[in-house]
Amino acid sequence: MKRLTTLLLTTLLTLPAAASATDDLIIVLDASNSMWAKVNDTHKIVFARDALSQLLTAQPDTASIGLISYGNRHKRDCQDINTLAKPGESTPSALLKQAREIMPHGGSPISGALRQAAAQGNTILLISDGTESCDNDPCATTQELKSKNPDLRIHVMGFSDAANSPLRCIAERSGGSFTLATDKTAISNGLSKLTQVTETRIATPSSTVDSTTSNDSGTLELSIGGSNDPENLPASFLIYDAAGQHLTTFTSKTTVSRPLQPGTYRVDALWGEIKKTQTLEVTAGKTITHRFDLGKLGVLTFNAVDTQHKPVDANFSLYNDSNGYYTNALLKNQVTEKLPVGTYQLKATLNEQVQQTELTITADKETTHTFTFTAQP
Repeated sequence: MKRLTTLLLTTLLTLPAAASATDDLIIVLDASNSMWAKVNDTHKIVFARDALSQLLTAQPDTASIGLISYGNRHKRDCQDINTLAKPGESTPSALLKQAREIMPHGGSPISGALRQAAAQGNTILLISDGTESCDNDPCATTQELKSKNPDLRIHVMGFSDAANSPLRCIAERSGGSFTLATDKTAISNGLSKLTQVTETRIATPSSTVDSTTSNDSGTLELSIGGSNDPENLPASFLIYDAAGQHLTTFTSKTTVSRPLQPGTYRVDALWGEIKKTQTLEVTAGKTITHRFDLGKLGVLTFNAVDTQHKPVDANFSLYNDSNGYYTNALLKNQVTEKLPVGTYQLKATLNEQVQQTELTITADKETTHTFTFTAQP
């Protein structure tokens, strides 16, 4: 959903607008059936999708990112490797919509997926939980790819830390980093370290450095929320200079305070699928405060139960009339969200059962809906 707690490697993807192909990032997402397994009562695919949501939401539209998934279309097929977008073909927000639709299903052709990814860029982020299932050795594959391209780096978010884990071997042999994704705190800490490892490879605009050290700077304070709600909501904030150069990104913040040189700046505020843009003038020695207005908000709570009124985990997708797809939740029995007022289509899926309803969100009120599913044989 929109408000996630995972802090991710935004510096890794804060690429210059004119980044070369070697700066492209390729995300490889494991969608094998084993990603439905749980870690600390949370499905692995939920960890992965939360990570991607936080990561992609925080990126400027100019970030050059590719997305590959494997195992999401066929039950047993070692050719089930799907390039959803090559770097430069899609925006981060569009990639996120694609990623949210990926459902684990089949096997784990890790080696084949890494080969496809390495053909598209030098930096790969592999999110995976398992071992190769297609009679290949991903560790040997990594060593081969590295010998052909010394600039290759494969960073891994894995759910296994065994001494003989091929996932750890992939990271080590490529010169990348390994994150043990046992819980959201581990993901946060691990990917923060990944930022430190990779940030020296990313060109930092000189204006960003100057703006934080000058005694003549002003301060920009940013937040976002509903016009009928004093609570500031967690969002991502992207700051650009007058020439359109991306300077910095803040993720999952309720309030942002940033010293900047006097001048004109564009700020994009991203809350879920909603994007607000404002041009602001920074003056030396002054604090400029801006709160992005989401309009009036209401609350939506939806549930899934069986015919005995016991909670069951279902997949939910929410659509609005203006922009289509809005957000979703995987394997939850209850979800509560603040939403702008308006009409929404809500779909719930449990195995082969699909139910839909239309709901109207009104200001200062809670709208509730319960889906009832029949018992599975």
